[in-house]
Amino acid sequence: MKALIITVMAGATLLSAAPAAAVDEAGIEARYTPALGLCLDTPDGQTTAGTVGCIAEELKVQDAALNVAYRRLTADMNPRQQAGLRNAQRAWIAFRDADCASRQDWEWGSMSTVAANFCVLRRTVERTIELETFGPD
Repeated sequence: MKALIITVMAGATLLSAAPAAAVDEAGIEARYTPALGLCLDTPDGQTTAGTVGCIAEELKVQDAALNVAYRRLTADMNPRQQAGLRNAQRAWIAFRDADCASRQDWEWGSMSTVAANFCVLRRTVERTIELETFGPD
């Protein structure tokens, strides 16, 4: 079930993630902690509410990693560069939240709730990777 949920959600996220698709799918999945899989494999993880709960716990871990990457990156920037990244990060958060929320609608059933939550998780990991590799090209 865990593999099915991750595969379905990854595929659904990729359908509208053209800019983010540059981040390797295997690289994203490698960032998920083993706890996510273990949680999804429990009887509770087999329900919509349980799956959303598993995703929420993983999001805490991945959000902390995102914050570490952001702090490390800004530590080496001058104030002008920090302001630029801060503005970009705020815009990215607004985009992520709005885009992922658009995936949830009661008419689409309970899997849309899972899809919306998984979208936030996946996008957070993508952004962490982007920040870790950020720099002038």
